[in-house]
Amino acid sequence: GLFFSISSRSAEPPHCNMHALPRIIPLLLLPLLLPSTQAFLPLSSPVTSPVSSLSVSRSIPLKARTATLCRRPAFAPVMSSAVKIPITISGNNVELTPALKQYINEKLTNTLSKVGRLVTRCDAHLTVDKNPSVENNANFEVVVSVKGTVMRASKSTHDMYASIDAVADSVKRKLRKYKERIIDAHRQGKPEAIGFDEEEIQSFKDFAQEVAKMDSDIPVPPADMSLMKKKTFPMDPISVEEAVLCLDYIEHDFYVFKNKENGKIAVVYKRNHGGVGLIEPQ
Repeated sequence: GLFFSISSRSAEPPHCNMHALPRIIPLLLLPLLLPSTQAFLPLSSPVTSPVSSLSVSRSIPLKARTATLCRRPAFAPVMSSAVKIPITISGNNVELTPALKQYINEKLTNTLSKVGRLVTRCDAHLTVDKNPSVENNANFEVVVSVKGTVMRASKSTHDMYASIDAVADSVKRKLRKYKERIIDAHRQGKPEAIGFDEEEIQSFKDFAQEVAKMDSDIPVPPADMSLMKKKTFPMDPISVEEAVLCLDYIEHDFYVFKNKENGKIAVVYKRNHGGVGLIEPQ
């Protein structure tokens, strides 16, 4: 290296040209002024000084820190920008926090986005059983009104988020069966497919490819949906309370009756997690 000294008393030391100092000093300071490659950190790095940047760069490689900053969330919902799916969320004995409602909206929107233009209504209901003897006390139920039918899925587990995941998968499989029925009816010219245009049929085909990947390892035997019996009987108007009493005397989980209050056909049924439900047309 080049060494020199400047005396505070002598005017000019021997063997040193004072006119060359302006050119020598920048050369000596050049290594300190040049930035090292490790100093180029992400904008979100907490490092603020050159000294601390060198110490952080030695302990944590730049490549590793960049990968951590770019990590994506485990659940990336497929949101439909063209169709907004109406989802109504309600609950019993559970606090509907913003995080919980956001998870439900994202999960159901991701499930229904492929056929979003065919969904007219989606009702989600959460129930927590306060009985300590009930192990699977977190129930999640969804009723989806799709063009031409109504789908229902319900699941009870020990964790509400697990129940939501299970119901979303169940609805996706039900939609697959529904699309297969509509596509077959469309090919055969059956009345069941009347009212569906080509774009709606294509949305079912696109949805089928996605669900087929999820169910590829799960064998699903074909279900016999043939109409085997038809029954007709006189129906006198009765009250809802009387229909619930009749439900105890039949070997079915439901009872169809004519409501004497409005003259409409209604159904009372035994719910899976206790109690009786009532279904009425609007």
